[in-house]
Amino acid sequence: MTAILDDIRRLDAAHARGEINAVDLAAAKAKLFESVPDADEVAVHTSAGAARRRPPAPRLGPTLLLCIFVLTLCAGSTLLLTGDLMLAMTLSITVLAAVTVTLYRQLDG
Repeated sequence: MTAILDDIRRLDAAHARGEINAVDLAAAKAKLFESVPDADEVAVHTSAGAARRRPPAPRLGPTLLLCIFVLTLCAGSTLLLTGDLMLAMTLSITVLAAVTVTLYRQLDG
């Protein structure tokens, strides 16, 4: 894929220098795009050669429990050390956002 992008950049540079006109640039780009296989074709070739296995289901339980523990530990220690409820809640919300991102990444695989 990067080879095709390099070719497109070279064509654009040649056009900018005036070595090729807009019609030749469009034709050369069209030829490059036609050489790229469609995603459907690639998917058919890869799935036909590979055994059809279902990926393992993500295990969210341990991750969720660990994140709740870390959330409670952070909020509790902040509240005990500073006595500032707003700071403890801010830290809790930040940790909760990080937990959400981690869980979504785990779901994506």
